[in-house]
Amino acid sequence: MREFEGYLFRRMAVLTFWSLVSATLLVLTTQVLLRLNILTSSEQALLAFGKITIFLIPSVLSIVAPFALLIGITQVLNGMNSDSELVVMESAGAGQWVVLRPILALSVLISALTFASANVLEPRANRAFGDTLAAASADLLSLAVRKGSFQRLSDGLYVHIDEMFPGGEFGGIFLSDRRSENTDLVYFANRGRVVQVADERFLVLAEGQAQQRDTKSGNISIVTFDSYALDLSSFLPSTGDRKIFRPREQSTPYLLNPPEDDFFRKRYPGEISKEVVERMTGWLYPLAFGFLAFIYMGKAVTNRQEKVQSIVGVVGGVVLLRAFGFYSAEEAGQSTAMYLAAFAVPVAATAISFLLAATGATPRMPSAISRRIAIVTHRVTKLYEQLEARYRRKLRREAKVR
Repeated sequence: MREFEGYLFRRMAVLTFWSLVSATLLVLTTQVLLRLNILTSSEQALLAFGKITIFLIPSVLSIVAPFALLIGITQVLNGMNSDSELVVMESAGAGQWVVLRPILALSVLISALTFASANVLEPRANRAFGDTLAAASADLLSLAVRKGSFQRLSDGLYVHIDEMFPGGEFGGIFLSDRRSENTDLVYFANRGRVVQVADERFLVLAEGQAQQRDTKSGNISIVTFDSYALDLSSFLPSTGDRKIFRPREQSTPYLLNPPEDDFFRKRYPGEISKEVVERMTGWLYPLAFGFLAFIYMGKAVTNRQEKVQSIVGVVGGVVLLRAFGFYSAEEAGQSTAMYLAAFAVPVAATAISFLLAATGATPRMPSAISRRIAIVTHRVTKLYEQLEARYRRKLRREAKVR
């Protein structure tokens, strides 16, 4: 049985690895496509873009890893069930732990990697990400902006650009700066470009307006200009001047006991709570997903209806659990009850799913829902068979005509 457990572990590990690689590359590819128009703007922009892409990998892995594990386990177990391997094993007297032990080992491994990524790699990558953005202040405008959509450069600072022309010139620029407590600044310009003078970088706007509104009195002053230069350092500080780090850039020990003068502890304590919840609970989801996959897919099934029930059970459980995880992390800083629930729910789900897996129990959906799913599945299957038969008849007719 040890040889079979090793064989099962290797199959699941390989499929999990490739699922993780594929999902990570897919997410990173979407980031490349979103910024495809700035890749040829300058060599410095391309270098900064490459660094940013690398620094995004740890945060992507923390989210994707549990789902890659789920795909690896369910695919292997489903294939073994289709090939009657699970039936043969059970007939030979193999207990459930023969299948559960490899799943447990792989889940613990992915959980440990997720914990290390979230608490060690991700904070360092996020800080390096922020330093890269701050160091490339001129190219940051190009990297952060997409044509035709509003982009947030930092808290309270938004930009919208209608067109991006060869040579680095922009068209139709809207810039909103609400970082000051008492003043809102809005800039409109028909044209603009980034200009470097010595070591200083400026965003030069042409043919536009600058509007300043006092948030207390509501008074608005408007200035029309032919040309107006904005110092980019006022929007995107240099690396050496970066004194405020976001919670996602701080180490876990720092977040667990931040100093009293910390900017976010004084003004936005909810952001720290959110980050702590994500780091302290993210590693639980690979364990819960692995146990849920075994509960619903780790036993031999004899008919299509049972297969559908198993797939619906594992997908439904995973979606509900992870959706609550995302929601509770967002709300953790707003409510003490939600903060506690953000820890309690994944811990309870992991413990309950382990107990069900260890005891061999499988939750079953109500018979009424089961019958409805079976009816829908039968109708969909019949429709597919009819469409396939119609398509084959069409191909035969076309072949005769030829």
